Formats: sequence, structure tokens, C-alpha cells
Amino acid sequence: MKRITSSIMLLFLLMITNGLLAQNIIIKGRIVDAETNNPVEFANIGVVGTYMGTASDFDGYYELTVGESFINYKVQISAVGYQPKEFTVDELNVLNGESIKLFAQTYGIQVVDVKADSKRLYGILKTAGNIIADSYEPAYAANVYLSQDVNENKTEAVISFADAKGYGNRSLAMAFESRGFQVKEVRRNYESTPIKKGVLMADDVLAFDIVRQRGNVLDVDFVNDYHLELAEEKVVEGDSVWVINYKLDKPTMANTGDAYCIKYKGTIVLRQKDFSVVTSEIKFTSKGFYETGRDVYRDAEGAEEYTCKVVSNYRKTANDKYALSKIKYEGKNSTTDISIDWIVYDYQAYDKEIDKTFYTDKEQNADYWSRFSLPAE
Repeated sequence: MKRITSSIMLLFLLMITNGLLAQNIIIKGRIVDAETNNPVEFANIGVVGTYMGTASDFDGYYELTVGESFINYKVQISAVGYQPKEFTVDELNVLNGESIKLFAQTYGIQVVDVKADSKRLYGILKTAGNIIADSYEPAYAANVYLSQDVNENKTEAVISFADAKGYGNRSLAMAFESRGFQVKEVRRNYESTPIKKGVLMADDVLAFDIVRQRGNVLDVDFVNDYHLELAEEKVVEGDSVWVINYKLDKPTMANTGDAYCIKYKGTIVLRQKDFSVVTSEIKFTSKGFYETGRDVYRDAEGAEEYTCKVVSNYRKTANDKYALSKIKYEGKNSTTDISIDWIVYDYQAYDKEIDKTFYTDKEQNADYWSRFSLPAE
């Protein structure tokens, strides 16, 4: 009898010990302002429907202890003047040790005066720039359809694309080094000679992924160079958005990415719920043009003006992160007329680096193209 009693007691103690070891989750992190990255003090972090909660300190840091049985409960983070955020306990635990960015509360921009309106627009764009690393894809890959028409010489290509760094590092050099693309299939309505007719302008077109690299209106170091105007607030595909027009008085290499740019303006559409980009439209004029890209040295003295319009669109991937979905590029001068479409039709997990294909003389596979069609978005 004593042996049975002792065994039961031992089993009971083991159950209690295991319960004590596994009963709590400790989550630490920091609450910061999405626009400035400054700490948000006294933010409330609470498990919805319970008495469990805490608050951030003067430096924005917090520590939350939650019972393991509450793993699927929601945690709400709120602070005066900010939009609240919600995570499950499990989701917040995955972010353990990381900063949580809160967006400033937005109140009907159109009811404030012009000066306050302008100041708020700069804040919106700075926030949109600061949350890029958190909201957009890190390293990723994709299948892409490219259509390039240069003076009626048309090239179509199916391309394997990879970005080894994704949207985490936006420097121009890193964007150039990290992105690669290889032609899998190609067809043309012309002979690919001389060699320049086989040139693909993909790298130049990708320079207009304004979320991926700096030197544009989402560059927090140069956004103050731009004149901003709220065109309208509307609903796009169920999301409330801001439509913001902008222009530059003095275009430079630093704020446009083009050393030969002489005119630059655009429109950016941002989702109000998370400051992500829906659409970017840029219209610019530069001195001179080369098919191999904007980075090529040109003798701008006396060069003819080249005008261009580029529209870029973004959407969420299966990872619940945003990424470039398409670019429409149209440029011309008296001797050159270019139209290019870059369409991502399949996002994939990043596997390995891919070298760039600047030129292709690949032969057409008629059987492949007879079966190819772009999937519906």
C-alpha cells in the first residue's frame, strides 16, 4: 500500500513540476514610433479578455508574462495618439526581442489647414519608408514575364528572378548586387543582331521599384526635397488610401537615382491601415538615353530630352508580406520609343543567387510559347 501511495505521490509531483516549468511564456520587446523610431512610453500591452498585461517604460521596453494556455489569445498594444495593433500571444512570442512599430493615429487630413496638411504628408511618407523592412519580403524569388518593345522590335521572355536581400537593405549598391535574373524562354519578332538588339532592360526597369531602393520619395533622407499635395482619399480594393502627388524643383542623383534627370514628379498611393504602397507613378525627363540603362555615362551637353512614365504596383505574397507585382515603363524621344512590362506571376521562396542576364541570344522554343499564358491575378 505504501509503495502504491509513494508512486502516486511521485507521479503527482512530476506533473506539478512539469506544469510549473511549462506554464509561463515571457515575451520582451520594444514599442517605437513607426515614423521616427523613437520609443513609445507607457504603451499598454494586454491579453484581451484577461487581467494579464504590462506597459512600456520610458525607453519603450516591455516584458509580458503569459500563461502557456493563453497561446492563442489576442494581445492588444495601444498608446495615446497611435493606432492599436493586435497579435496572438504566439505571434508576439515569435517577435520576442524585436521592436513593434506603432502608426500615428490619422484623423481626416482634409479638414486641417494647408500647413498642417503638408507636415502630415511628410510624416506619412517617412512612416511608409521606415516600415519597409518589416512589411515587405526579405530575400525572395519569383517567375516573371517580360515584354520589351523597342522601336517595334519586340522581345518576350520568361525569367527566373531572385533577390538575395529583399527589402531589408535599400542601398543602391546592394539592390544592384542582390538582384539577379536569368532568361528561361524567349521569343522575338526580329533577328537578335546586331548585339544591342538582344539587350534586356530589366535592370533599368527594376530601378523603379521605389520600395526596394533609395533615391526617391520613400527615401527618408530626401523626402523633404519634395513638394507634396494630397490629391484625394479614396477606397481601393476595400482599403482606404491616400493619393499623394509630389514633384521636385531640383532633381539630383541623390533624390531621383538619375544624374541626368531635369524634371521629376509623381503620384504614390498608400494604404492607410499599414502605410504600404499600392501604386507608384513617376514621370521624369532626362538628358540623353542609352538602352543599357540610366547608370551609363552620357554626354548630356546638347543631348536630346528623353521623357518617361513608369507605373509600379505592389501586392501581398503568400507570406503575408508585400512585394513588387508589376512595372509598366514607357519612354520616348524623337528616335526611340520603348514600352516594357515586368509582371510577376509566381512568388517563390529564395533558394540561391542568380546572375544577371543583360543580353540573350537564346533560341525560341515554339512549343513552349504555344502553351504559355499568364495566370490571372
